[in-house]
Amino acid sequence: MAQAQKSDGDTVTEVVVTGFKKSYADAVRMKRESAGITDSISSDGLGRFPDLNVGEAIQRLPGVQINREAASRDATINLRGLPGTYARTTINGQGFAEPILDSSTPLGAFNSDIFSAISIIKSPSAADQAGGLSGIIDLQIAPALGRKDGGTMKLAYEHNELGDLGSPAATIGYNKHLTDDLAVFGVLAYKKEKFRRDSINFVQYTQLNDLTVSNPDLAAYYAATPAGGSACPSGQVCRPWGTGAKSTKGVLFPSDNRQIVKYNEGDLWTGAAGLEYRVNEDLKVGLSGFYTRRNLDKNYTDLLEVDMRPTTAVIKPTGVVFSLADGFNYINAFDYSNAQVNRSFRSEPLIEKTWNVTGNVEYRNDDWRVTGVLAASEASNNALQTQIDVRTLAKAGGNGISGSFFSGGEDIGKYLMSLNPAGAPVVSAGPYVWQGAGNTPTLQNAAGDQVIVAGSLGYLTNKLSSAQGDIERFFENRVLSSLVAGARFERAEFTSRGYRTSAKGVQGQNVDSSFLKLSPYASDFFGGSGGAYAANWYTVDYARAVSRLQPVTTAPGDLVTPTGWINDPTNGSYSAYNFSVTNDNTSAYVMGKIDTQVLGVRVRGNTGARFESTDQTINALNRNFDAAGNVVYVPTTYHQKYEHILPSLLLAADLTDTLVLRGASYKTFVRPQPRNLAPTTSLTKTGNGFQLAYGGYDLQPYTAWSHDISLEWYNRPNSLVSVDVYQKTIRNLVIAENRLSRLCPADATAYGLGHLSLNGTTCQSDILVNGSPAVVQISGNYNQQNPIKVSGVEISVQQNFDFLPGFWKNFGGVFNYSYAKISGTYADGTKAILPGVSKNAFNVIGFYEGGKFGARLVYNYRDEYILAGGNTFTGGASRVKARGQLDGSMSYTINDRFSVSFDAYNLTDELRTQYQNVELMPRANDYDGRTYTLTLRGSF
Repeated sequence: MAQAQKSDGDTVTEVVVTGFKKSYADAVRMKRESAGITDSISSDGLGRFPDLNVGEAIQRLPGVQINREAASRDATINLRGLPGTYARTTINGQGFAEPILDSSTPLGAFNSDIFSAISIIKSPSAADQAGGLSGIIDLQIAPALGRKDGGTMKLAYEHNELGDLGSPAATIGYNKHLTDDLAVFGVLAYKKEKFRRDSINFVQYTQLNDLTVSNPDLAAYYAATPAGGSACPSGQVCRPWGTGAKSTKGVLFPSDNRQIVKYNEGDLWTGAAGLEYRVNEDLKVGLSGFYTRRNLDKNYTDLLEVDMRPTTAVIKPTGVVFSLADGFNYINAFDYSNAQVNRSFRSEPLIEKTWNVTGNVEYRNDDWRVTGVLAASEASNNALQTQIDVRTLAKAGGNGISGSFFSGGEDIGKYLMSLNPAGAPVVSAGPYVWQGAGNTPTLQNAAGDQVIVAGSLGYLTNKLSSAQGDIERFFENRVLSSLVAGARFERAEFTSRGYRTSAKGVQGQNVDSSFLKLSPYASDFFGGSGGAYAANWYTVDYARAVSRLQPVTTAPGDLVTPTGWINDPTNGSYSAYNFSVTNDNTSAYVMGKIDTQVLGVRVRGNTGARFESTDQTINALNRNFDAAGNVVYVPTTYHQKYEHILPSLLLAADLTDTLVLRGASYKTFVRPQPRNLAPTTSLTKTGNGFQLAYGGYDLQPYTAWSHDISLEWYNRPNSLVSVDVYQKTIRNLVIAENRLSRLCPADATAYGLGHLSLNGTTCQSDILVNGSPAVVQISGNYNQQNPIKVSGVEISVQQNFDFLPGFWKNFGGVFNYSYAKISGTYADGTKAILPGVSKNAFNVIGFYEGGKFGARLVYNYRDEYILAGGNTFTGGASRVKARGQLDGSMSYTINDRFSVSFDAYNLTDELRTQYQNVELMPRANDYDGRTYTLTLRGSF
């Protein structure tokens, strides 16, 4: 790239930049030229976003945070203090069918090699696609006429230290101007994916039970445990046990503990192609498309669970009791016996796929610009799970299982889980018989041990077709440089299908010891940094178990799932995830582009308004019971229509040749994610009553008024210092149901629940279950009206050191920082929380580009954040610990045609740590390890 800048003598100084410098220089240029507030990253050639995936790449931008809890490197992100579902993703400014299932767009489903740039549009104008409350993520594919002729190729090899896993990748692209006015291009990228994540999770904290604490073997320990001492965690209050069972009241311990390996293997194919023809100097037409398919067909989870919740389990503390601010007492070190041990294997194949074809035409002369776009797109996201467990249950006389445990407290490197006996576990004798009270997932034998067959299957199809037309009239010597108007029709069809696996009809007589085998991860679990984990880890031989349990024996009315098991229609999620949503969206906008002088200062930008109308139809199955108590499904159609007017004003004042002041005010909205907020109402029987889940068929979009102001100083060529302050006021936010009139309505006869009333905090029915009033638990979501404010600051500093002498002129650096604050209360007075968003995040980037050699170091940091909801077990907030990660890249230009690069990710070998209230009470620890990529690039 060459960028020219005028000096004092009107001479032109040309600064030529390549490699890392080029990509950052392009980003500065794109930011300066935009009307609104944007941030971008740019590729410096085929496949030269030096990151593992698209999400990892754009987290380098201010205001973007990647969600590392997302499984399978799906790389979902947060934007400007809001979860990823609040953003819209587009391709070259056009909406497409996104492969969404339960969350935001999985950016890991795309190979970044097909993109030339990625822009985050933080202040959308009236002409931009609606539906992004926090902003728009625009993935850009350069058109054919704008590309240089020639071919490019890339060969890469990725190595993951965890598991010593390697995977190749290759990309080839070709661009050709057939004539001066006709060009074509194509790019095809393939990547073999093979990686894993290891986890140590403490799923539940439970109060010690009376049987455990009255065990006479522990009496001496209770009397002798000293207060405080070296075993007391730093900063905590520790107490002696004293004597007797009552002294342990309120003492919680980690009771459900798991060692987990999530293995991922499959293929990612991504391609893009297009042609562009300039009919004459005024008329241009184009056709382009892309396709991506990510098939992780060998995804699975290997899980060892030691469950100490049964009342017959015996816990013997080996450490102190400590107290936390929540008022509870805790222990985290103990010996145990007679615990339930679950050996579980979960097959979890994943397919994410989407394609899009776009045809466009543009007519432009000095007075008019007329464009038309037709697009068709389809996506799917199939996430399947089949779970098979072999469970040794706790027994009244003991089950022979024992061991020692320590959570590690604040340091997972001190974790301890011993499991005896150390040899191969014995699968107790069959036959294992299906427990036929409904389609339960359980097979059980005479000894009380179990085999579980369970799981959920989710299938999504998303189709989108659209037609858009725009017309623009240019003016000279006016305040308005042009007036533009447009209209768009878009049909989005979202179809969800789901099944629940059951153990009904399986061949339980075939269960034997061949169902278990030694886990292949027993020797290298957690990269060796997980303390003294249980290395004698046996797991289910999944292929063997399936071959012995299938084919299933069906009865009249049984539905066999695509994976060969009998569906469980009594499970509420079966109806909740079988529905379709069709949105017919009609929009129109008018916008004036401004380019004028005010007191000698150039002011540019745009102002306008967009009208959006949505006509929504939902077809679903409502789940209920007939007069005989059998589950019945009632086909139901819901319809609603809503409209929005979205005004916007975006202005930029070029105060000097290097100083730009921007301001923006705009209204945006985002529609609820359909599958995350299931539309159907379902009723489920429980042991003492009923559970009712309201459908979300009437949920409407969230809206926000946003205001931005930024100051940008382009102090040198390809350099920038900017500060951006924003505030969003969100209304209609969807939250969990908390209105008493809905949680316990007086008249619930419409749901077959009779009349309800509160008994203390329990909602009870006048219907009797087992001779007592039925307990009714009700849940749902609704649009609450209290305004929620998200305020933030984003600071970015990017500098090239071209002005320095000699060696130092090849250096440059980037620092960006973002701060986000959420304020306000929900309708019930509780403090507003938007989960998954850190208050503070920053990137520090240093790069060198000199001659043939280039290098870059990136440190990315985000502080702690709260996860969705609170905590099921103790009421405290579940948090993720602050985390920083260091990545590095090096490149070397061999000659004019070939270059080689080496990239390293997570050089600091960071973990992801989740905890309850404080770090001393861990809940989850995820380990991914380091990843390295070696790449050869060439041109032809």
